[in-house]
Formats: sequence, structure tokens, C-alpha cells
Amino acid sequence: MPTLTPKALADEWAKKKTRPVYYLCGEETAMKDAALKRLEGIFKPESFNFSVRDAETADIAQALDEAQTAPMLAEVRFVALKRVEKLKKEPLKALLAYLEDPCPSACLLLLSDWPREKQDPIPGALGPESAVVNFDTMSPAQAIERLNSVLLANGVKTDGEALELLVELLGTDSVTLDGEAEKIVLYMHGQNRFFNPDDALALAGFARTQHPFALSNAVCSRRPAEAAQAAASMLAFGTEPLALLSQISRAVERLLKVKRLSAAGEGPAACYQAGMSPGQYHALLQNAGAYTEEKLLRALRRCLEAEELLKSSSKRDPGLVIRQLAYEITSAK
Repeated sequence: MPTLTPKALADEWAKKKTRPVYYLCGEETAMKDAALKRLEGIFKPESFNFSVRDAETADIAQALDEAQTAPMLAEVRFVALKRVEKLKKEPLKALLAYLEDPCPSACLLLLSDWPREKQDPIPGALGPESAVVNFDTMSPAQAIERLNSVLLANGVKTDGEALELLVELLGTDSVTLDGEAEKIVLYMHGQNRFFNPDDALALAGFARTQHPFALSNAVCSRRPAEAAQAAASMLAFGTEPLALLSQISRAVERLLKVKRLSAAGEGPAACYQAGMSPGQYHALLQNAGAYTEEKLLRALRRCLEAEELLKSSSKRDPGLVIRQLAYEITSAK
């Protein structure tokens, strides 16, 4: 039973190949729904050969009977069940029995958001001709690649730094990134140039003088004066102290990660293990040389202590806590 990426699934369907069962699992619900729409667009099944049900409310016996019914005037019948993690004991038992010997003339698509803390029984029940399709949360590198592909398909060329900045600001959720891509396409309409970091900041609502990562950049490059100035400026701008603490702690964590990967001799693949682009990894690795591992571990402990202070009922000034933390981490001591 192979495990496919969303891209491998799309490539498989583009060749008009199907399997008896596909198990679409992971947190990226929107991408799973998009995969169903892509399937309809490629195979164009008639309504009597294509059905979509919600597993929580559907009659599972009826859905499985449909999957075992020969398709009408077609080679494959498609049956989709969403939210299969909602199945009760007996319907789930019936589904697992079907998975042991699925109908070869059907393509059963199971979509699930199975909670990570629960054991998922479906992958182990799949046969060798079926496949799991992993729709886990994208890494930053995967998100950048997806965003770039969407923009290129709409005629927008981008600066690599701008894409990295957008993913850093917005995260890797596909719905958020697709919405941002639509904004960028409208913003760049009629402009014969690359979409650059200043454009990314403008769309995200930041002034050119108010870079959202000025603090984390100063921490990474160990510049105490700039870190203090960035913290004071962002606090004055209205940024929440906890958000600034998150920037600082994330910068320290990333420095520690690249330092350890480099020391382990991971080589060129280290950037992907760190969830970064090669450019980000090498820039951080260069910055990490200004810190010892012991210093970074102490900095992480101080971040935890600062978080306790900010979340407690202490009378400490939150802004002062952040400024002191930034100075202590970037100082020479």
C-alpha cells in the first residue's frame, strides 16, 4: 500500500489511472476538497456514477452497496465518503471489511481529519492496490512552491524573498495562501514586473519602514541596538508583547536547529529537514556562528520565563520584559 503526495495523486489521475481505494488524510481539508473537484474535472463522471456522502450521517451499507455495483456506461464508479473519522463502531467495521476486498470497478475515496491522538485503523486495512494520500500541513518550502505555482499559472512572476516573506507572515495553510494569491494577481494586473518583498509588505498592511521581522532578524544576526530599537518600535506600533516574544523564541529555536543539523553533518538535505529553503538555511547557519549552543539553550529558557511573566498577574511592564529579553539574548555575555 503506497503513500502518495497530493502532486503524485494529481499526476496519477492526469494519466487516467485510478485505484480501488484512496485514503485522503491530513489537516489540509481544503486541499482534499480541491482534489475531489480535480477528479470530477479529469474523469467527468456522470451523476449516476459519482456520489459524495458525509460519513457521519450517511447510510454506510448503502454507500458500500453502491461501490459494489457495476458502473453504468463507464469503466469506473466513484464513491466519496467525507469525515470518515466520524463513523461509529458498526459502520466503521463494515467499511474496514470492504477495504479488505474492494470492488475493482469502483474508486472509493475516503476523506478524513482523524485526530492525531487517536489510532487510525484505516491505513492498516488498505490492500496493496490502494493508496494513502498524505495531506498533512505543508512545510514552508512546500507552501512557497505551491504559492509560486499558483502565481505563475496566473502570469505573475515573483521574487523568491517575497514568497518566503509571505509564507513567514501568513503560515502554510492552503486556504490562506490561495486567498493571498488572488489578491496578488489583482494587485499585479497590468504591471510588467516581478512581485517583490515591498509589495508583500504592502499587501500585508505593513509600512515599508515597519518590517514585520525586524526584531527576529536582529536577534538572528545578534545586533543588540537594532533588536532594542525594533522591539521599542513594534511595541509603539501596537504589536502585542506575546507576539514579539514568539518572534524572539522562534528565531532562537531556528538558530539552534540549524546549528545542530550542521554539527550532525547532514549535508545539503539539512535545509529540508529544518523545513527551510536553502537560502534561509544558509543565512541562519551563518548567523548561528555568533552563538554557542549553550547560549541558545539559555535563551530558550529565558523565553519560557518571560512567557510566564507576561501571562501572570505580575506588575512587570510587558514592554520592558521584551526589551530586556532581546538585549540579554543578543548581548555578548
